[in-house]
Amino acid sequence: MPGHTGSNKVEYIKLIKNSPSKNMEYIFLGLTFIVSVLLIVFAVKPTIDTVLTINKEIKEKERVVLALDSKINALSKLDGQYLENEEKFEDLTLIFPTAGNFSLMLSNVEAVVSRNGFILGSVNFSEYDDETYDIAASTLMPWTMRLAVSGKKSGFQNLLKDLEGMPMFPVIERVNYSDKVDEDGFTSYSLTLRIYHVENKLFYQ
Repeated sequence: MPGHTGSNKVEYIKLIKNSPSKNMEYIFLGLTFIVSVLLIVFAVKPTIDTVLTINKEIKEKERVVLALDSKINALSKLDGQYLENEEKFEDLTLIFPTAGNFSLMLSNVEAVVSRNGFILGSVNFSEYDDETYDIAASTLMPWTMRLAVSGKKSGFQNLLKDLEGMPMFPVIERVNYSDKVDEDGFTSYSLTLRIYHVENKLFYQ
């Protein structure tokens, strides 16, 4: 009979282990674990996303700061260069004038023409209307200057070089001339030059 009693105990233990209440406990523990993991994941994910977003914003701000530092350094260097050459820059208002005031251009043209042995007949300024000019400039705008000169053919090439070598950087676009020579051996020429001015009247202020 003692052996039979031991066998009953083993069977009883097996029944307890395999009882429906024990299985439900395991299921409950499993579900509890899964729910806990999901809660942790959903709770941590926004934090991780926030940290990643903050890191990204920090890197972007660092990039912007570096770019600003670079620009500030460049502006500081330009400011230093300007102070060193301030007297030279004072003449820019005459070289590239506003409101169509080409007084410096006129005085230089007359000197260049006379130096090359030519006679200045007339000078005319007008707004630039050549559609072939397609260079976009935010500050300098083109104007047209027309010259009527007369002189000997031998000095004409040097005249053109001196005109384009002036500090206003004019560009000779057209040259017309007469096939007749007067009693002094002079030929008449008509020159069209592209010059520049500053459209913004407050640019130098």
